[in-house]
Amino acid sequence: MLTMEGNMSKVITLDKTIEVTRKLHEAFAYVSEFSRIEQWDPAVASASKLTTGKPGIGSRYQIDMKAGFSLYYEIIEFEVNKRLLMTVDSTLFTAIEEIVFTTTDTGTKVRYIANFNFPAPIAIISRLNPAVMNWVGNTALEGLRKALEDNFTTPKASNVLAAADKLILPGVWRFTRLGYTSSRKRWNALSAYMYDRHVVITGATSGIGLAAAKQLAELGAELTLVVRDKNKAQQVVRELIEQTGNTRINIELADMSLMKDVHALADRLLKAGNQVDILINNAGALFNPRKQTTEGLEQSFALLLLGPYILTERLHSLLAKSESARVVNVLSGGMYSQKIQVNDLQSQRGEYSGSTAYARAKRGLMILTEEWAKRWQGDDISVNAMHPGWVDTPGVVNALPEFYRVTKCFLRNPEQGADTITWLAAAKEASKVSGKFWLDREQHPSHLSKRTVETAAQRKQLLVALEKLEKTTATTKPKQRKKATS
Repeated sequence: MLTMEGNMSKVITLDKTIEVTRKLHEAFAYVSEFSRIEQWDPAVASASKLTTGKPGIGSRYQIDMKAGFSLYYEIIEFEVNKRLLMTVDSTLFTAIEEIVFTTTDTGTKVRYIANFNFPAPIAIISRLNPAVMNWVGNTALEGLRKALEDNFTTPKASNVLAAADKLILPGVWRFTRLGYTSSRKRWNALSAYMYDRHVVITGATSGIGLAAAKQLAELGAELTLVVRDKNKAQQVVRELIEQTGNTRINIELADMSLMKDVHALADRLLKAGNQVDILINNAGALFNPRKQTTEGLEQSFALLLLGPYILTERLHSLLAKSESARVVNVLSGGMYSQKIQVNDLQSQRGEYSGSTAYARAKRGLMILTEEWAKRWQGDDISVNAMHPGWVDTPGVVNALPEFYRVTKCFLRNPEQGADTITWLAAAKEASKVSGKFWLDREQHPSHLSKRTVETAAQRKQLLVALEKLEKTTATTKPKQRKKATS
């Protein structure tokens, strides 16, 4: 419904309602974080939150419209699971907007009421074209309805995309921030309710891992951050709580390149017995020259392949306890250049290259992604891998200074690199597929050339080698049976 008031028709009122099958508390949690409006209102170019913490009275947002102007929202009344009341200021109009939530027999009713106050010149135009305001309201509410119904299909593999990946220019272009900007135009809303989900994420104190942790904390998930530096981790937790208002953030200390730490971490999590809904294997680094850990393992192999293998295998029972569990493995486009070397997993032969060792380890993790997907499909566990693109992180600056110098103007920020991690961890449609490789929420081939494809025998050899190392590096030894006494 649309009405107009005043001698100059300065006030325009919209009053519209949608009904969705979503539970009321889930609908409220999604809409009340108003920066998400860009996901469901096609007139919005971008949205950002200007304040920190959970949504509530005093929360402020900047909404940049595709028409070229900005709106500034402030929440002035906030009733959990019931109602939001917001003021709106802009160069074109001011407004009061109210969103009311009520439970129905099948889900939730969302009522949107807005009173727009236009200056006289603009009011005349609005009076001549009342259908425009009505269309804007209907379009936005229809977008919200689709977002809350959350019934999107899983993106399928594209032959066109696969062909482009094999060509150097289109393939490399997609790794940049320009590729991210292009892809996001096709994305659906991410309205997942994560307050009942527990996420374990490695390497979460900087770069992509930290960005993913923040995004998941904003969605309400309980987080367990696996970190090496306790002091740094405590500072990260304080900042995440301040930024997101989410206090359910835990720390587990472990160096993922040391198998004694990985086993001890798994032991602690198994002893606690809490289900793990999402495991994100993100910890990584590129090493030059070749180095060995204190356990005698080559660092790239230990950190990027053996560590994730042991942690994921050992947490299988906690993942299996969850409804629709997920494993997300963070890879790299560098794996496209390498084939797994099952007879030289620790790069002992020939001249060592940190980039090559890194890419081979990531190739191995892609193989594990496919193997776990097949093995655990009956356990309701989806396992996927993703490529964050080229991201401006401290790791890239330190490990690849020349690459950074040449590409820095095209690099993504960590939030853009982390997006697909969050989507694979949270999106309803992402749980419907397993064993795939993703970039910007789109399926990409795991190989670009036959020369990188391993044989079935090589794949089996890799699995046998990793399983053997899992057993030999275990910190918990079987108890010896006492001799019987007479």
